[in-house]
Amino acid sequence: MKQMTLMAVMLALVAPVLAQTPPPAPAAMKPVGMTLSSPDFADGGIIPDKFTSKVYVAGQKPLANSPALSWTGTPAGTQSFALIVHDLDVQLGKGLGDNLHWFAWNIPATATALQQGVPTIAKLPDGTQQNRWGSAPNYYYGWGGPGAPAPIYHHYVFEIWALDAKLDLPENASRADLLKAMDGHVLDKGFTVGRFHR
Repeated sequence: MKQMTLMAVMLALVAPVLAQTPPPAPAAMKPVGMTLSSPDFADGGIIPDKFTSKVYVAGQKPLANSPALSWTGTPAGTQSFALIVHDLDVQLGKGLGDNLHWFAWNIPATATALQQGVPTIAKLPDGTQQNRWGSAPNYYYGWGGPGAPAPIYHHYVFEIWALDAKLDLPENASRADLLKAMDGHVLDKGFTVGRFHR
């Protein structure tokens, strides 16, 4: 009985304080205004074989056959775009990573699309830089098509990020390097998802 009375007294003392303390404000959030799509597959649809590892020849570099992408809703102040494509259905070791398939940075702020079959070279004529695969002297760059085995369809997320700066990264930059450089410069993003299995 005494214990219940003590609790009641404590609650009576604490309640006014709690009532006067507002809840913490949520982190600033804004709606995503950009959209990303591909004329080669619907959002959530199947990525056609011609953009995948089904057309690769063993021992050769991947074909320059990335799907076309286009985006809308570029925010004011955009200085460049970054692109990241990854497979969400792969978990590497005991880490946080998934399976990367393509990333690019310093895509011009005036761009609204990437053509089908972006060349697998380090730097495109417009200044866009692409990720590096392989080992010397047989490096190649850019799109690495899906190759997930059946029977489960994997989800490949294509992300476009609008940035308020151009990024100073070396040719051999990793996705971690890209994300670190992007942090604090993101204005908006858009994404679409394609599915595939062999």
